[in-house]
Amino acid sequence: MTLKFHHGALSETYEEQANKQGFTFGDKAKWVQEMGFGLVCAHIHGCITDAEYNKILQRFQRKILVKNLRKIQETEE
Repeated sequence: MTLKFHHGALSETYEEQANKQGFTFGDKAKWVQEMGFGLVCAHIHGCITDAEYNKILQRFQRKILVKNLRKIQETEE
């Protein structure tokens, strides 16, 4: 299974993107969103280069997004 996340000021929140793929960040959703927003802002305002941004996003996806994802438990009706 491949999960996809879009990064950027106009992208849906990471929680919304995760939910559409059957996952959640649970109580860490706000923290994950703030971390991602900080990275995007640093890039937009020129604090980090394109190359640095791409490298940081790869690490962010591995260390923050993937590590904090949880499968949404389906409730039986």
